[in-house]
Amino acid sequence: MMKRQILTRDEKKALPFILPGVIVTMLLIAYPLFYIFRMSFTDQSAGGAFAGFYNYQRLFHNPQFIKAVLNTVKWTLSTVIFSFGLGTLYAMLIHRKGIRFKGFWRSGIFIAWIIPGVVKATAWKWLLTTDGGMANHILQSLGLIKEPIPWLTTPQFALLSLIIVQIWACSPYVMLMMTAGLQQLPADLYESADLDGASWWQKMRYITMPLLKDISFICILMLLVWAINEFSLIWIMTSGGQNTTTLSLLVYNQFKILNLNGASASAVMQLLTTMIFAVLYVKFVIKEE
Repeated sequence: MMKRQILTRDEKKALPFILPGVIVTMLLIAYPLFYIFRMSFTDQSAGGAFAGFYNYQRLFHNPQFIKAVLNTVKWTLSTVIFSFGLGTLYAMLIHRKGIRFKGFWRSGIFIAWIIPGVVKATAWKWLLTTDGGMANHILQSLGLIKEPIPWLTTPQFALLSLIIVQIWACSPYVMLMMTAGLQQLPADLYESADLDGASWWQKMRYITMPLLKDISFICILMLLVWAINEFSLIWIMTSGGQNTTTLSLLVYNQFKILNLNGASASAVMQLLTTMIFAVLYVKFVIKEE
């Protein structure tokens, strides 16, 4: 009996073309990841000696760590759920028959996505300034509020303001993806549903969303990763103050004071948090199927 070759002839020919990309990936991702793991178990003050779980123990006893984890969970769940919902709503409304200038509306909404993150954060910081900010000025002009709202200077509103900005920034991506999916849906399914007297909600529940499941999976997974790793928006608007510090800012704060071992341990915990969210979501999707 002939033994099966590990690589086929065509795969051997493709190997030289794939190998450079694999090597670059290992250098840019695998090695830094290994280095961070190693740093989290060592002590630079002791000449890089093995420290076991000492850095993690210090991290868990840090009051800022618990707050950062809770803020990260609130931030992630809120931004993912509402970004996906709003983006899907945009796509559904613009895709409807009878809507004119669809390209114009999509382009206008998509501007929020293509604007650089630093520009978005800086602009919103100006808009939400307590004294002289345009948001408070408009609300006061309309008679909706009497006193300026301290959007970014109190814990009551700071995290909420950041969540609103993130939803505004990420929902256009969902709109674009869902629009691409809606344009590929077969029209005959909806015609059959209309003949059977299906309502709008029934068509949405039993036709549209099941057929868009794969696209929805990609959108939510990307939103999860972006939310957990978001740094520039939070740092520019609040610098982590007013109880808005997330795990990404905690890593930066540790690095800023040259606590490289603590920063590495925080980065590992951020990675584990991302993996937990992703695994739970993937398991939920598989269970639904």
